[in-house]
Amino acid sequence: MGIRDYLRLWKLSKQRLHSEEDYRRFQAFQATLVLKYLRGFGVEVEGKRVLDLGTGIGGYSTEMARYGAKMISLDLIKPPCEFGSRCVSIVANALAIPLCDEGVDFIFCASLIEHVSDAGRLLAQIRRALKKGGYCYLSFPPFYSPLGGHEFSPFHYVGERWAIRLSNRRRRRLEWVDNLYNLSTNPQSFSEIYHDWGLFRMTVAGAKELIAVSGLKIVDMSTRYLPISMIRWPILGEILTWHAQFLLVKP
Repeated sequence: MGIRDYLRLWKLSKQRLHSEEDYRRFQAFQATLVLKYLRGFGVEVEGKRVLDLGTGIGGYSTEMARYGAKMISLDLIKPPCEFGSRCVSIVANALAIPLCDEGVDFIFCASLIEHVSDAGRLLAQIRRALKKGGYCYLSFPPFYSPLGGHEFSPFHYVGERWAIRLSNRRRRRLEWVDNLYNLSTNPQSFSEIYHDWGLFRMTVAGAKELIAVSGLKIVDMSTRYLPISMIRWPILGEILTWHAQFLLVKP
């Protein structure tokens, strides 16, 4: 990434919560950066059947379709926008992907694994749906990083009960987010922040263990967007990695 990329990323990040469209633009730009990262490993999406797990408002799917991918977008909610002819939208659970075995060439799974109650099952579904030799891009903010608590950050460091209490006092509710995700107004645990999904403690070490069990192989493990990565450092890596990214392949 060049300086202009970092400046644009920072600007879009500052604006992302203003509206649904601002967040979609933020996602779309991130998609271009991820695609650039993938090309460094010889992975292209053009002409490939790509599954976007946890699509949300569709910024990633829209951008990858623009680069020639045949997109399948899956989420628990119906996407709030039309993706166009190159993208099929499915309302379903990522823990039970309604696709045939080895049906897709590439799976994009960003900021989802920390929101499912059974991450091992998610990875098993990813392996099942991927063709042999297919790749998966998996990313998430490690729980013990500054952003790992999501809506509860930085109070997640003081424990679940206090994090909920302190974050509720300062939470700024956004109408477009509430309308889209049906946020819980009075969560009693991290797992209850959303009505159909929550927040769970996903760490770099935990992800590595689950990936090994799944049978997928790690091609790369690094920090998203940064040229210097401390993700492999024990303990400190969990704190200093703001967003972990894994490039996985199905042998």
